[in-house]
Amino acid sequence: MIRVGIVGTNTSHAGVFAGLLNGVDGGPPQVEDARVVGVWSSGKEGLSGMHSAAPELAGTYRIDRVATEPSELIGTIDLALILDDFDGGALHPELARPFLEAGVPTYVDKPMALAVDEAVALFTLAEEKSTPLMSCSALRFASELDVLRQDGAGELSTLVSVGPGDWYNYGIHAVEAALAVRGPGATQVQQFSSADRDITVIEDETGPRIVVGTLRDARAGFHLTSYGPQGVVQTEVADYQSFYANTMSAAVGMARTGTAPIDRQATLEVLAILAAGQRSATIGAPVRLTDVLPDVMPDAMPGGNE
Repeated sequence: MIRVGIVGTNTSHAGVFAGLLNGVDGGPPQVEDARVVGVWSSGKEGLSGMHSAAPELAGTYRIDRVATEPSELIGTIDLALILDDFDGGALHPELARPFLEAGVPTYVDKPMALAVDEAVALFTLAEEKSTPLMSCSALRFASELDVLRQDGAGELSTLVSVGPGDWYNYGIHAVEAALAVRGPGATQVQQFSSADRDITVIEDETGPRIVVGTLRDARAGFHLTSYGPQGVVQTEVADYQSFYANTMSAAVGMARTGTAPIDRQATLEVLAILAAGQRSATIGAPVRLTDVLPDVMPDAMPGGNE
């Protein structure tokens, strides 16, 4: 049995993950051979409000221990879920670091950090401690993406990924879903931003490939459209229960095997795209990923980084 600790309850994800791992209303868990045994809350408000306090979450999902400090969970858990959503993830690095130092496999909710160099530092620490670490949008594990991978309109010309909300904290879903289909290799980002929407163009070494729309002026779920020589393939990611369960299964599997299911570079590429998009919107020009992660991201653009 993998013992899981939840660190941060000021997000709906805390209740979702606790329900999947411990069951809801006496029902069976959706993830095998794992259980939340401890929980801690910062008491701070997350982006979407307070949500459940730690004692309330523990009572609802039959969690044995409510910790007064995150470090109290070390030695009692096999997997740490860093979920605190204060300022959209500002505390993620400092909350994750003690668990990585102690060799506890760690899942960090999206976004991994608000600064890309903080994410790099966490991965470096994890490697130094030989401790598996993963962070992602749960949409990376959405089963609806399989239709694009399998049918995919043949050789990909263009992929359009649309979702709601702000660019950095919520746009990560649309970006990660697109890269889960397209794969790595982004080199440059240009964003056209307004109060109502962001339209972001992501290039690889062959030119523009992905268009991401984060919409605040339209009713939009998560929708992807792939264009290619064989036609058009569309999918809507709507089964939230499934992609959350798949994400937790991957995290529990990481704790069991000691191997992270997502490559470090894949996570850093997503964060670099988000950072490059922010900078592009500010300066009104394209931004290369090597400009935001010069020592980490490969530069596949012809001519190098001028």
